[in-house]
Amino acid sequence: MSATPSTINAYQLTPGLSSGYKPKVSFDTFENPAASMFSFTLQVHTEGFCRTKDTRTYLCAASADPSGRQALAWAIENLVQDSDELIVFRGFDADVLERDHDIIRSEARDFMQHIQERLVSVDPDRKVSITIEFIAGKITQTIDRLIALYRPDSLVVGTRGPRGMMQTVSARFGATAVGGVSKYCLSHSPVPVIVVRPEAKVRKALDKRRADPKRGTHFDDGSLRRSQSRVTPVPITPSISPTSGR
Repeated sequence: MSATPSTINAYQLTPGLSSGYKPKVSFDTFENPAASMFSFTLQVHTEGFCRTKDTRTYLCAASADPSGRQALAWAIENLVQDSDELIVFRGFDADVLERDHDIIRSEARDFMQHIQERLVSVDPDRKVSITIEFIAGKITQTIDRLIALYRPDSLVVGTRGPRGMMQTVSARFGATAVGGVSKYCLSHSPVPVIVVRPEAKVRKALDKRRADPKRGTHFDDGSLRRSQSRVTPVPITPSISPTSGR
């Protein structure tokens, strides 16, 4: 039976809040051997934030590689609106917990600060709630649990999923990372999945099309130029696996 997560003073967990943000109750179960999920959770919201009937919740699997960073950037710039909730998840190998936990906590605090600053730079008047989840364990299982916990309206991932974060943190401690998360989300998620392609991949695909001698002239119209935006989202209609246990 799992223990109740340890509640930590929010002001201790989120130092250096951006102007206009207030801390919420946060959690740290890294030191709890009986916890069902080893996680470090930070929560803040802008002053004046209030849930409404129009509030939407988005879960973003934001790895530390370019793919994950652009998935988060796209969600902040194009998806999250006033009164919405953004849940940002980064995962890492459970082996990392055998080492210094403070490195992960420090990265989480810095990451929270970065997200606040990015949101303010895009729209300083937007009222939102932000939750960061740094969780050890199998990424696919964690995403399933976070979907069940937060019931998001959509799941946002990069083309590589959260693997980059695992490689970054795990490599620091000599641990081995695993991947294949994005494909898992597309085939198992019970909520719509948005896959954000990095700019380099979009540009490469467009250049390949231009170089194709058999391509049609429709690639030369304005729709091509509009498709060369910095980040291109690809909405995917999810399929629910009959063996997913849902």
